[in-house]
Amino acid sequence: MEALRAWLLGSAAGLWLDRSVDRSDGGFFDQLSFDEARNACEFKRLRVCARQIFVFAKMAGWGVSGARAAALHGLDYLFTRLRHPDGGFIRSTTLKGVPLDETRDLYDHAFVVFALAAAYKVTGESAVMDEARNVLDLIAGAMAHPAGGFVESLPPVLPRRQNPHMHLLEACLAWIPLVDDPIFFLAARDLIHLFENHLYRSGDRVLFEFFDDSWNLPSDPYLCTFEPGHHFEWIWLLGEARRLGVACEGTDAIGCALGETVQAYGFGSVGLPLGSLLKPPGGVVAVQDTTCRIWVVTEWLRASLVQPGSGVGSADPAMVWLQRYLDVPVKGLWHERCDAATGRFKSEPVPASSLYHIVSGLSPIMTIDPLSGARPNEEPKA
Repeated sequence: MEALRAWLLGSAAGLWLDRSVDRSDGGFFDQLSFDEARNACEFKRLRVCARQIFVFAKMAGWGVSGARAAALHGLDYLFTRLRHPDGGFIRSTTLKGVPLDETRDLYDHAFVVFALAAAYKVTGESAVMDEARNVLDLIAGAMAHPAGGFVESLPPVLPRRQNPHMHLLEACLAWIPLVDDPIFFLAARDLIHLFENHLYRSGDRVLFEFFDDSWNLPSDPYLCTFEPGHHFEWIWLLGEARRLGVACEGTDAIGCALGETVQAYGFGSVGLPLGSLLKPPGGVVAVQDTTCRIWVVTEWLRASLVQPGSGVGSADPAMVWLQRYLDVPVKGLWHERCDAATGRFKSEPVPASSLYHIVSGLSPIMTIDPLSGARPNEEPKA
């Protein structure tokens, strides 16, 4: 554990603060090259801006020098270059900050609400909290769907996915301990009900990924998929919702079922979680994708650390695999993908978006900051 803490607060923090922050044109670079850690992308995305605000705000709370300034840098880009004229935020810009894709995406907006919670812990500024409320109001109004939940984007597209709703729940849970405002609690409660009534199928003990407009499974059997990584995320989220009084004890059994399904079907021959599996109605489970991205390993680690009784097993294998992903020539980068059938890594540009998962996955082991001796809940004051 000490080696992982040292890597995060040393190699990773230093490299990403130095190479991923665009100090000339604002915002953050989407990818860094595997061999030189230089920008490897021709655009900037809202979700990366939001995730990096979260990452650097968390690092600021752990005493990393320069992290608070990087989080504020991201907030500036978010509020200036990424605003949509009709409310909310656009999906992407060019490297120079010119609007590129003006779609307002539910997944991305969930991460804006989430990032603003981390930023509020660092700054204590009421304007940051007001922004989060405004985004949640936009989602609850313009993006509400009559069948429950929210549309994928403005303009709407199909299929509908569980994934944006999962991250919106994560965002609302992040706000509940920070402010005395029922908007976040009530939104989280509604998302738990959506999970119980539509997303999770108790007969299959599976959290499906894709749905039609009325939350039915798609007619295309190749869209009837589930992902071990998202099972891990929901195991942690259900436990967090229980801790905060949003979910009832019945969700404990669902978390266990999700973990047991992954143990039964979700690992490849080398001991890594699979990318995705097929479960057509009335059919048997089959492997769809053997690619295991690093975020799946970090969510596996967090679920096993925080919810050890949920059926996911010991944290030791996840920790061993994560260290293998991090064993690359440029310290602070990582292998993004490994084949769960062969154990072979792929050398490719490293996406900034995965740093959010690494920080989240390692958060349970950040009990003491090796750099300052501070505990992670000792956030710097504005």
